[in-house]
Amino acid sequence: MPEILAKSGAHPRSAPLVQIGARQDLIAGAIVLIGLCWRLWLAHATFFNTDEAWHYTLSKEPSLLLAYRASLTINHPPLLILILHFWRYLGTSNLVLRLPSVIAGTAFCWFFYRWLKLAAGAASAWSGLFLATFLPPMIAMSADLRQYPLLLMFAAGAAYFLERGLSEDSVPAIVGASLCLYGAMLSHYSAFFVAAALGVYALIWIGQCKPSSGVLWIWVAGQVAGVALAYFLYKTHIARLSTLVTQSIIPQNYLGEFFFHPGKEHLLSFLYRGTFGIFRFAFGQTQVGQIAAVLFLVGIALLLRAPDTATQGNRRHALALLFVLPFFLNWLAVAAGAYPYGRMRQCVYLGVFGLAGVGVCLAKLVRENASFSAATALGIVVLCHAFGKPQDRDMLPLADQRHDHMDQALEFIHAHITPADLILTDRATAFQLRRYVCGSQLEGSEHSEAGFDLFQCEGVRFASTGPNDGALSADTLALRSSQVSGAYHLRSGNLWVVQGGWATGLGEALKREIPAYSDLQIQNFGRYLEVFRVPLR
Repeated sequence: MPEILAKSGAHPRSAPLVQIGARQDLIAGAIVLIGLCWRLWLAHATFFNTDEAWHYTLSKEPSLLLAYRASLTINHPPLLILILHFWRYLGTSNLVLRLPSVIAGTAFCWFFYRWLKLAAGAASAWSGLFLATFLPPMIAMSADLRQYPLLLMFAAGAAYFLERGLSEDSVPAIVGASLCLYGAMLSHYSAFFVAAALGVYALIWIGQCKPSSGVLWIWVAGQVAGVALAYFLYKTHIARLSTLVTQSIIPQNYLGEFFFHPGKEHLLSFLYRGTFGIFRFAFGQTQVGQIAAVLFLVGIALLLRAPDTATQGNRRHALALLFVLPFFLNWLAVAAGAYPYGRMRQCVYLGVFGLAGVGVCLAKLVRENASFSAATALGIVVLCHAFGKPQDRDMLPLADQRHDHMDQALEFIHAHITPADLILTDRATAFQLRRYVCGSQLEGSEHSEAGFDLFQCEGVRFASTGPNDGALSADTLALRSSQVSGAYHLRSGNLWVVQGGWATGLGEALKREIPAYSDLQIQNFGRYLEVFRVPLR
C-alpha cells in the first residue's frame, strides 16, 4: 500500500492518474470494509443501552402514523423511528436492528474519504479515512441504534456531492447534496448547522466559479426546499419540545451541564472547555483529543497561508471557512441558550469538520505524502485504542456492555423471581427490561396514582419510576419501595430492584449509607447492571 499511496504526488508519466486514483479507491474500499466488519462485531457483541431500547420501543407502534407520533416524544427528528418501524420485520436481534446504523456509519467513512480527496487532496483524504474509520468513538456510534450514524452519513454525503457538483458543474451531484441534507435534517437537528455552513460555502464557490444556470437553479431550489423542511420540523416538533419538558416527558435536567448558564461561568471559558471536549469525545482519549484540537487550528492556519495561485487561495480559504463555520454557529446557539456544546454525541456533527481539519494538518505536516499521512493517522488511532476510554456519559465501556452480562442477568431474573414478586426499576432501565425480558410478550401496562408505570410479562411484574424521576438512588429507594409495594399490594412476595441504564453502584451505596440495607446480596452483571432483593419496611 505505501508504494501506491506515495504515487499520489508522482509525475503523470510514472503512471496514469486515473489508474492511480482507482487503485487508491480500491485500497480505501478495503479499509472501509475492515471498519464494517469491526462495526458488525460490536453490534452483535453488546446489549442495547437505554436509548436504543427506547427507540426500539417507539418503533413498535402498530401503524406508521402512530410510530411517527411516538417519535415526537423524543428530542430528535422522526427518520430513525420510521426506518425501524419497517426494519424490525426483518428481525429483532441486536445485530439486525442495528444494521441501519452500521451501514450508515460505514457509508460515512467512504463519503468522508471521497469528500476530502476532492476538497483537500489524497494525503488529507487518507489521514481522514483512518481517523473516521477506526477511532473508537466512530466505531462505537456506528454500532449504536441512534440517530448519529445517519447524521454523519448524510452530512458527509452532502459535503461530498456538493463539492463534486460545484467542481464538475454536475446537476445530479447537486441534487444528491440536497437529498443528503434533507436526510441529515430528518436524522438530527444539529444538521441545521451543517446545512447553514454548506450553504455559505456553496455561495462562495458560486461567486468565484460561476456555475451553469442549471446547477445554480437546482441548488437554489434545493435550498428553498430545505428551508421548507426546516419550517415543517419546527412547527410539528421543535416548537413542541418546550411543552414536552414542561410536562416532564423529557427530563428538564437532560444535558444541563452542557448548556451555558450565564452568571455561573464566563462564555469564553465555557466555549474553550467545550471545544477541547469535542475533540476529546471524537478521539476517545483526553491527551490525544487535546492535541487534535491544536492540530485542527494549525490545519486552519495552513489553509489560510499564502497560496501558490489566486484560485488555490480562494479554494483553501473557502475550505477553512467551511471547517470553522459549524463551530461558530454552535457558539452562537450556545450564547442564545439554544443548543449544548462540549464532550457529547449531540455535537458529533462537529467531528466531521474537526477530523477533516486534523486530516489536512497531518497531510501538510508531512508535505502531502499520502503514505506518511496515513501512517501518522494510524498511529493516532492505535494510541486512542490503547489508552483511551469513552468520553461521553452516554457511551458505556465495551467490557461492561457485552451481551453476556445481559444474558446472565436474564438467567438470574428467571431463576429467582416468581410471579408473586415485584421488580422495581427506573424508567431508563425499564426500556431495557421491556426489550430483553418482555420482547413482544408485554401482557399489560398501566400508570398508577403513585406515579409508577406498571407492566408484566413472562410471569414477571415490573414497576418503573416516572419519566422525570431519574435513576433510583440510596436517598429515595426506601420511599419508592414503600410506595410501590402499596400500589401493587405486595404482601407475600419479594421486592427486587434492577438498575441498569447509565447508573452504577446503587446497591453498594445502600449498604454503605443505610444500616437497614447492610446485608444486601447484590448480583452485578458488569458495572451497569445490578439485581438485588430489598426488605419491605
